[in-house]
Amino acid sequence: MSYSRVVFFSVSLFLLLVAISAIATLIVGAEESTQSKSFILTLYILGFLASLLVYFYLGYKQKISPYRQAVLVASGYWFINLAVGGLLYIFLEIPIEPILFLVTALLHVIAVLLGTLFGIKLRHYREFGINAI
Repeated sequence: MSYSRVVFFSVSLFLLLVAISAIATLIVGAEESTQSKSFILTLYILGFLASLLVYFYLGYKQKISPYRQAVLVASGYWFINLAVGGLLYIFLEIPIEPILFLVTALLHVIAVLLGTLFGIKLRHYREFGINAI
């Protein structure tokens, strides 16, 4: 397991989710994005799917301790996310909503578990063929 790979995937996941959020905000508009529940729900779903794909890829490629690498990537992502959130609060006075971090953390934990599991299952399927059900 390479720690440079963990850092790469943590930063990549953070930038991917920021890009999804920025594109969605540009499409809807900044005024609408904070008020629209459907926009926030769509953003959560897109973020969950993007996270799921990243952890699916990690589970597929990492043969030795894939869950440990997925947890390290998730920890790195959350460290970056909370650090940037704290900096935004300090310098731009953008408030941090704890419930939003809690919901995204829950979705992220689910994405780590499911994505890694599905990646491992696909790797085993491709290596060994179909087993009895």
